[in-house]
Amino acid sequence: MSVAEQLKLEILKGVLSPGTWLSQTDLAARFGVSRIPVRDALQQLASERLVALVPGKGAQVIELNRDELSHVFDLRILLECDLLRHAMASVSEAYYADVRYALQKSALEAGRSGWIEGDWFFHSTLYAPAGRQRQVAMIEELRRNCIMYSVRYDKLIDETPSWLDDHEKITCAYIEKRADEAVNLLKDHIEGARRCLLEAQTG
Repeated sequence: MSVAEQLKLEILKGVLSPGTWLSQTDLAARFGVSRIPVRDALQQLASERLVALVPGKGAQVIELNRDELSHVFDLRILLECDLLRHAMASVSEAYYADVRYALQKSALEAGRSGWIEGDWFFHSTLYAPAGRQRQVAMIEELRRNCIMYSVRYDKLIDETPSWLDDHEKITCAYIEKRADEAVNLLKDHIEGARRCLLEAQTG
């Protein structure tokens, strides 16, 4: 695993929490490499909006205040609901088997260490028929911002049955071609995630 991959994993799993300063010298010593690959790794993470490069100081894991985090959810709602509607306009009957499989996989991984990947696999499977890769990439970046904060709160795991129920309802509407209902369900799903995350921060 590369330096960038390891640091990215630690950021998304909450090992390196938002606001953590990353020293090139310390990281080079830790990974047993020169500062050049560390610098390159930090630049890669900066391009993915996971760290901010600060001249003369190094890099800092992205830190969002409550308003900024809420704005991330606003953008997710706009982009994901739009993408779902486009996907449902293009999806083929044969693709529904893939959607059902993604639903089952996300349910199996819920509450486990792989829940992040399972959840994204479900959502990205829904969106794929739209064929809008740039929009998918933007959503994935926004989701990473949310994940950085959600992994710090064990209480969010208590909401797993609710998330899975949402997935079931979205899938049913998706397969039955009820686009308006599917979009509204997705919007409520993302709103619920925002509410729980912001409540956890103040709890």
